[in-house]
Amino acid sequence: MKKQWYLPTPAFSKYVCYPEFLGHYSHFPQHTERRSEGFLGSYNLHLIFGGKGYVFHEGERIPMSRGRGFLYPKGAYQQYGSDPGEPWDVRWVHFSTEIVLPLLEEVDQSRAYLFTFDLEAKLDELFEEMYLLSASYVTRSEPRLSALLYELLVKLLQNSEPLHGSVPHEVRQSIRSAADIIHVECARPWSLESMARLTGYSSYHFLRLFRMVMGKTPNRYLTDCRLARAKLLLVSTGLSIAQVATQSGFAQSSYFIKVFRTFEGMSPVKYRQAFGS
Repeated sequence: MKKQWYLPTPAFSKYVCYPEFLGHYSHFPQHTERRSEGFLGSYNLHLIFGGKGYVFHEGERIPMSRGRGFLYPKGAYQQYGSDPGEPWDVRWVHFSTEIVLPLLEEVDQSRAYLFTFDLEAKLDELFEEMYLLSASYVTRSEPRLSALLYELLVKLLQNSEPLHGSVPHEVRQSIRSAADIIHVECARPWSLESMARLTGYSSYHFLRLFRMVMGKTPNRYLTDCRLARAKLLLVSTGLSIAQVATQSGFAQSSYFIKVFRTFEGMSPVKYRQAFGS
């Protein structure tokens, strides 16, 4: 199968990002590309959902398989292709951007970003909607195409790890499951040890993995969850400040007020006055 679509230059020139050329190849063993440096003036993203292939990077032939992907910056030398015996199922998009996005900032400083991604992030569904809009393109679809691509890049940022030194998928899932429990039960008197027990890892190992997967320490994440709970209670209930503190997981209202002021720049009372109904 070989599906691909070229899209015209959008009528609106200020989209954050926009797809130029996209497609879906499977059972296509002839798929190989080799582009000289400076040839392609757009970013080039490929996600592999089945089969096998390869990428040449810094003189090394790196195997690519299900759950792996690669992203080239603009103007990069590119060489990659499908395995003839077990062709890859690959979804790809060439795209442009108007601003520097977090994921692309790192890519721009390298020759390529090779990564693993979470197959449960449903990135293929975003591609499918882009394919449908591209196949029956009309100008009013432009905002949605841009939004889908942006969502794809953000989800990829949140659900991918560099190919070398990456956190295994099952470990990421374990950490995220723990984070979900902490969020729902943020009023509990959590300690680093009790949070770590959710995963079975030692406190030190859990701290390191949590920071890698979630981008912040467990204690900072817990504080963020508690503050989010507190803000909701402040604007939607008539609970006293002491009650809000207790139901948000803060043992002392004085400490709650101090933390709230530090992170929000105002006291809980001022926040309620500003945003409460």
